[in-house]
Amino acid sequence: MQLTDNSKVYVLILLGCAIFSLLSVTFGFFPYLGFSVSFILFLLLAFYIKNDKTSLTKVFFTIALILSIFLSIRSEPFITLLNILAIFYFSCLFVLTKKDDPDSIFSIILAPLMLFLQSAFIKNNYRLEFEGSVASQKKRGSALNMIAVLLVTLTILAIILPLLASANPLFERLLLSAADLIGLRGLKIDEAVLRWVVRLIIFTGLAYLIPRIATFVNKKEGFKITSRLALNLLIPKTAVAVVLAVFFIAQFQLYFSSKETLAALGYTYSNYANEVFAQLSIVAVIIMGLVYADTEKKKVNEKLALILIIEGIFLTFMAYKSVYEYSNAWGFTYKRLYGFAVATWILGIFSIYLYTFIKNVEKNVFLAKSAVYTGIILILINLANFDYLIYNFRRATTGAGVDYNYLSRLSSDSLSYGAQLNLLLKDFSDPATDLEKSQAESQGFRVLLHKIDFLQEKYKDFDIREYNLLEYLQYREVKNVDTKFIRDKYTLTNPADR
Repeated sequence: MQLTDNSKVYVLILLGCAIFSLLSVTFGFFPYLGFSVSFILFLLLAFYIKNDKTSLTKVFFTIALILSIFLSIRSEPFITLLNILAIFYFSCLFVLTKKDDPDSIFSIILAPLMLFLQSAFIKNNYRLEFEGSVASQKKRGSALNMIAVLLVTLTILAIILPLLASANPLFERLLLSAADLIGLRGLKIDEAVLRWVVRLIIFTGLAYLIPRIATFVNKKEGFKITSRLALNLLIPKTAVAVVLAVFFIAQFQLYFSSKETLAALGYTYSNYANEVFAQLSIVAVIIMGLVYADTEKKKVNEKLALILIIEGIFLTFMAYKSVYEYSNAWGFTYKRLYGFAVATWILGIFSIYLYTFIKNVEKNVFLAKSAVYTGIILILINLANFDYLIYNFRRATTGAGVDYNYLSRLSSDSLSYGAQLNLLLKDFSDPATDLEKSQAESQGFRVLLHKIDFLQEKYKDFDIREYNLLEYLQYREVKNVDTKFIRDKYTLTNPADR
C-alpha cells in the first residue's frame, strides 16, 4: 500500500507546517533563524511543486530566497518587517505568475491578496490517499476527515470556552461542574502545554491553507484583473506638464535663495529639505501613474508622455538634491537613507518605463521589470546596512555637534555598542558628577546599557531559533561588559530629577 504522488506532496506540506510551528513559534525573543529557515523550506517546497517555471518566476523565487536569508542576518526592526512583507509578496508573485509578462498592474499589486482569497475556497488536490481501491480510499478519507474535524472542533472550543466563562459567572460554574464530572477539574495547564496548544492552532491553520495554495500553484490560469479604462488623458497630461514647467522655474528660484529668504518664507533648512523630498516624490509617483494609465497611441499623447517622463526624472533628481543637502549638512539618519533608497527606486521605475517607451515594448514588460527592480532595491537596502553607515561613515549631528542620543539608539546591525559605550565613558571624571551623569542621560547612555543588557540576556543561554548573525556579533563584543557596575556608578538614581 503506497501513497499517491499528490499524497507524497501533502506529507511534505504537513511536514513543512510542523517545522514552521516548531521553529517560528517561540515565547522568548523574536525567532529570526526560525522564520528564515521556515520561509526557505516553504519556498523550496513551492519550487518543487510548481511545474511551469519561467525565467520570471525563477527571479521572483530567488528574490524571496535571498530576503529569507537576510532575516537571520539583519536585526533592525523595520528592515525585518520589510523583509517579511517582501518575502510574502514575492512568494505570492512566484506562485501566481504563469508567464514572463504579467497581465496588468493589478495582477502585480493585488495578486497576493487574491491568492489567499481564492486559495481558501479552491478545491484541494492534495490530501492523504493510498493507491488501491476506491472504496478503501473513501473509508480512509472519511476517517482522516473525521480526525481533522475533531481537531478543529477541540481547537475552537479551547479558545471560546474560557472567553465565555470569563464573561458569565453562571456559565463558568456550569463548565466547572462539567469538568468535575469528567475529572478535568484537577488538570493543570502549565505554560509548556499552552505553547503546544498555540503551535497546534497554527499548524492546523497552515495545514488547511498551504495545500490549497499548492493546488493554485499549477492551476493553468492565474488570477487576472485586466480591466483598464480607455480614457483619453491628453488634457490632464497637458495640465500637469504646464504646471510642472512653472514649478521648475519657481524651484530654481528657491534653490538659489539664501537662508534669510527661506526664513522669511517660513521655511527652516530642515523643513525645506524634508518637505521638498516628500512632495516631489509623491508628485513623481502620480506622474508615473498618469503616464502608465494612458492608452491613447496618438502622436500628441506620446510626445506629452515623453515630456512627463523627462519631467518626472528631473523631479526625482530634485528630490535627490534635497535629501543629499540635508545629509551633507547633518549626517545620515534612517529617514535620510531611506530617502535615497526611495528616490533611487522612483528613478529606476522612470528609467525602465522610458526604455520600454522608446523601444515601443508592451507595458507588461515594464511591470515585470519593475517588480524585479523593486526586489533588487530591497536586497541592496539589506546589503547597505543603514545602521552601520550611520555610525561609521556620516554620523547624525545637531547644532550642538554629534547626536550621541541618536547613535545610542541604533540597532545591533551597527556593531557600535562597544565603541559608543567607550566614547560616552571617556567623558566621565572619577568620581562622576551629577552634571556628567545628566549629560550622559541626554546622550542615550541608559538606552545603550539597556540594549547591551538585552543582548547579554538573550545570548547567555539562547534558543537557536532566535539566533541572528549581526546581533550575535554585537553580543560577542559586549558580553563581558558589567552593565550593573556601570549603571550604579555613572547613571542618576532618578533621571526625572536631573
